[in-house]
Order: sequence, then structure tokens, then C-alpha cells
Amino acid sequence: MAVDGAGGSTIGTVLVLGGGGGRGAAQLGILRALGERGIDPDACVGTSVGALNATVVASRPLPEAVDLLERIWASPQTRDVFRSHPLRMVFNRARRQPWLRSDDAIGALVDFAIGLTGTTAFEELRRPLEIIVTDLLTGDPVVISRGPLRDPLRASCAIPFVFRPVQLGDRAYVDGGVTDNCSLATAARMEPAQIIAVDLTAEPALPALRRLSEVFERVTSVALHSRLLADFDRFSKHLPVTLICPRIANPLRVADFSKVREAARTAMETLLQTIGRADGRLAPGVFYLPISMEGSPAAG
Repeated sequence: MAVDGAGGSTIGTVLVLGGGGGRGAAQLGILRALGERGIDPDACVGTSVGALNATVVASRPLPEAVDLLERIWASPQTRDVFRSHPLRMVFNRARRQPWLRSDDAIGALVDFAIGLTGTTAFEELRRPLEIIVTDLLTGDPVVISRGPLRDPLRASCAIPFVFRPVQLGDRAYVDGGVTDNCSLATAARMEPAQIIAVDLTAEPALPALRRLSEVFERVTSVALHSRLLADFDRFSKHLPVTLICPRIANPLRVADFSKVREAARTAMETLLQTIGRADGRLAPGVFYLPISMEGSPAAG
């Protein structure tokens, strides 16, 4: 926390972690590189898988938080979330359910994660955390920053059509990524000295799109990333924003998560040699990290 000259306090660095499913493993490598450089955020904003990662970061000094995240991402609970469940999907479709899977796996993963942190409410965290969810009825993004952690985390990860919406009070909520996948707006409202954001929607170019699902995923990623770049242009006029965008091809297997994490760490270490500053901050701008699963990635 930075202290201003008038005796009041201002937030130094807000860390924003965007959604992106299994590509969230790359955030661990990027966070590891930031922690090794001595960067520790003063507040966190998270959406979808980024909300889960951000919750752990908000509970500990960054190097310790990454240690916990590596345990979480290597856990059976994480494997169960990303493993396909064809029989359950067929059963739900036969019952005409508007979702393919139950939310049991997400609930188990959230319980495991907050159990490791030893915190069950926002107020118990080491630093402020704001989680983005989407109000299913109004279509509005909603920021949650108080009360129990479990249900907001479940809601922020509830991908429409895949997982059941989560009831909070008298409203139903789904994945925050539907409306604000990497919320620079939420971070900017805190009026920090700088924003460091990690977006997961900047996929690399593909030689071909062979299936309808691939086309849908590509269109979604392009739309989300285009909106984020517009937000970057808007908010970077008023405060320093460092937007880090690992380029990771889909689909990822669970077995690839550790490779993605280490490749992202190597790429981020290389990038920090260029954008790291003597005052501990990062140079503002949009920076893409090509992540290679075959060899050592090069930042660019």
C-alpha cells in the first residue's frame, strides 16, 4: 500500500486476472516471474478462472500464493473440472436441462482452494479482492467484494450452457467473462498508481478451423480481446496500464498445464528484462507472450 503526501492512502498496484479456462495455468508462470522480481499487488480483480487465481493471490504474499496455486492446479479437483463427462452431458441433455454439467466439480475445487488459503470471506483476505460475475437476468456485470467467497467464486466460473447458474440471494449469476472478462474498469475505479493485467484471450493464429466448436471459440476470443484492447485505450490515457497477453493455442489438455505454466514463466522473465523499471513498476503497454509447447518461448 502506498501512502500519499496528504496523509491518506492510495493503492499502488492492482492486479487483474482475466478468464480463459485451462489457459489460466499461464497466469501462474507470469505471477511467479513477477513475484521473483519483488512485485506484490496491493489489490486484486478476477474473473472466471482468474477469480480463483486472484483469490489465492489476495490471501498471501505473491511467492507463497503461487506455491498454493501450483498445488491447486495439480490437484484432482482441478483435473475433474477440466475432464469431460460425456455420460453426465447426455443425461442432462435428455432431461432438457439448460446446462451440460452440474456445478459439483467447481464447488469441490473452490472448497479445496479456499481451504488451502484458510480464508472463507473477502474480509479475511490479506489484500482487497473484487470478483466479477454476470447477472443472468439483466445481463449486467456485477462486482462482489464482501461476504463469503464460495458462491461468488462458483458464479464467476459458471460458464453458460456448461455449468448451472449460481443463486445469490434472489438473483442467478453466471461467468463474469460474459460481460467483463478482464476488468480494467473495476481496477481503474480504485484509482491505483498502476494496473497489471493478464488477459487469456489473445490466441495465436491458426492454420484452419475445422469444427463448429473451434469457430465458436475463436469468435468468442476475438470479441473478448477486441473489447479489452478498447478498454486499454480508454483507461491507459489516465493511468499506467501494463497488459500482458500470453498467446496459447486451444485446446489444452490437463497434462499440458504444467508445460504452459513454465513456458509462460520463461517468457515473462524475458519480457521483464525489457519492461521492468528501477522503481519496481512495469512499463505501460500491451505485451504479447508467444507460448510454445515445443520449446522455449520468446517474448514479443
